[in-house]
Amino acid sequence: MRAPFSLRRVLCTDWAVLGAVTAVALLLRFYAIGRIPPGLYHDEAFNGLDALRVLGGARPIFFTANNGREPLFIYLVALSVGLLGRSPGAIRMVAAVLGTLTVPATWLLGRAMFGRRVGAISAVLIAGLVWPLNLSRIGLRAIGLPLFLALSLWQFWRGLDTGRRQHYLAGGVLYGLTFYTYTASRFTLLALAVFVLFLLLFDKARLHWSGLLCFAVAAGLILAPLLVYGALHWDEFMQRAGQVSVFNPAINNGDLWGTLGRHFLRALGLFFWRGDFIPRHNVPWRPLFDPLTAAFFVIGLGFCARRKWRQPAGTFTLIWVAVLLLPTILAEDTPHFLRAVGILPAAVFPAAVGLEVMWQRLAARMHPGLALGVVTLALAITLGSTIWDYFGQHARNPELGYAFEAGEVQLAVEVNRFLGTGWDGSGLTATVSGPLPGRQAILVSRLWDQRPTVRFLVPESDALTIVRKDSRPQPISGESVLLALWPYEDLRPYMEWLPIGSLITVQEGALERGDLEKTPHLLYVLFTAEPAGVSVEPEVRFAEGLVLLGHEVKTESDGTLLVRLRWQATANIATDYTVFVHLVDGERILAQSDTWPGEGYYPTSWWRPGDVLLDEHRLALSEPYNPAHHQLQVGWYELQTMRHLPVLKGGQAGDEYVVLE
Repeated sequence: MRAPFSLRRVLCTDWAVLGAVTAVALLLRFYAIGRIPPGLYHDEAFNGLDALRVLGGARPIFFTANNGREPLFIYLVALSVGLLGRSPGAIRMVAAVLGTLTVPATWLLGRAMFGRRVGAISAVLIAGLVWPLNLSRIGLRAIGLPLFLALSLWQFWRGLDTGRRQHYLAGGVLYGLTFYTYTASRFTLLALAVFVLFLLLFDKARLHWSGLLCFAVAAGLILAPLLVYGALHWDEFMQRAGQVSVFNPAINNGDLWGTLGRHFLRALGLFFWRGDFIPRHNVPWRPLFDPLTAAFFVIGLGFCARRKWRQPAGTFTLIWVAVLLLPTILAEDTPHFLRAVGILPAAVFPAAVGLEVMWQRLAARMHPGLALGVVTLALAITLGSTIWDYFGQHARNPELGYAFEAGEVQLAVEVNRFLGTGWDGSGLTATVSGPLPGRQAILVSRLWDQRPTVRFLVPESDALTIVRKDSRPQPISGESVLLALWPYEDLRPYMEWLPIGSLITVQEGALERGDLEKTPHLLYVLFTAEPAGVSVEPEVRFAEGLVLLGHEVKTESDGTLLVRLRWQATANIATDYTVFVHLVDGERILAQSDTWPGEGYYPTSWWRPGDVLLDEHRLALSEPYNPAHHQLQVGWYELQTMRHLPVLKGGQAGDEYVVLE
């Protein structure tokens, strides 16, 4: 007789639990994926640029740019960029999908190796720990390795348990694809060889030589194109490994064995003491496990080691984690959470075993439901710790934008918004329509050639010009022009790219800071030129042809007094004068701004007759602005001599400043 339908039985099935855990993982990985983390690091942007090459018809087996990269992630990014356009979210969406799929893959592997409870707990851990979460939210290819490892090892283990060749065959195909994910996959050959040797010595009954042959042949066929490329292009294939290798004297500083010893201890500490310090890879210094989960990890390690002769799964886990730590031990910046990514998901199995041991012990002493509740509480604490550390602290850290080069993203957004095409800084998709008519964006080559993030996010078009050493200004009239300049070179030659007779605005752009730099610095300066419109009667005339066409004064929401001045030169000016804006109360100066006009980047000797400059000054006030009691004085002086330009009244020199009404 068929058992009656039971909602409780349905909800308590393994698949229901897996679905709930995967849903949580999906939420954590996709929440605000277009905004958190801010910016787009250049390694991510290089993946996007190569994805554009794929969309353009290129089909490389190995991507040589940016120190060389395996292709699988980039081909997936090409699919995403083809659907969503050139946006940060299009790249990171792929990582979020792969990271989410790693959760059920971990469940399958953990269940095959240790049983259903360990599989379920492992899925929760891989879904809720900071390290795999962070990797799932950045557009780097390392996130693909845990997924394909979990799937290939699941089928490999199923082959060991059943002897069926189809499992070995599927496992081999998936294992071959693993080498197309990330460089650390090369060390998995050593881990598998050590484990097969262990079985040969202690558990021959599990070895199915025909199945292992199927596994090896399938993996070899999938891997063959990449192997052939590596053999023919060895220097490119091994370029990055040679740069960061601990055997490089520039890395070990002449102390190889001492460096190896320190790296070994740091690698062990990544589990419960200190993790990666690079904010792109991790919440800086946070270990893989929080203190509670770390305790269960240690307990689980003990059980895996104690049962190694009776349960090969424990031995396999120990071998796998030990060998896949080598990529970070043998390279700089240990522990490096990209190079060590191969220990996932196996590294969560000891912690899951420790939690299962506690579950069993508690269930023997109390009601099974209470035991389940205790385990659930422990996992909830881990999840809560992750959410707080990542979304509550890490994502809100104002320094995080520097690590992900948010300044370059801001520059790209400024250009895209001006031209009306590309990603505008919000959402996951990019506009694919053509540039707005009458708009021209001009960037110096340094902000383009050396900035892959800008090159990825800003679509090339006839409305975009890159100024190089041999470039000559083109006559532009009747158009709006955005000119983006590198602020640490002579800017005057670039003024020829601005249309004559324009309304010119100058503003400083975003800040940037390199990984090894202590203080941020300005990334770019923007000059915007628009048609000046109808000429107006000057409000005030100064000597030497300086004219104040108009002004605007308003108090900002933060209490700052914003003063906008519209200047024009009626003749060429030989001297660089300083403009001053002083807010005074009698003899007391309440606030002041003394600088070259145009944020200090557009001195008066550069002005062309007919151009109009919109010059903004912000005064930080210690008390509210009151026009009835305060005077707003504006004027010009030569800094070297402190000689003031007089105000002209009826053609005669008058006061040294004008009081704005």
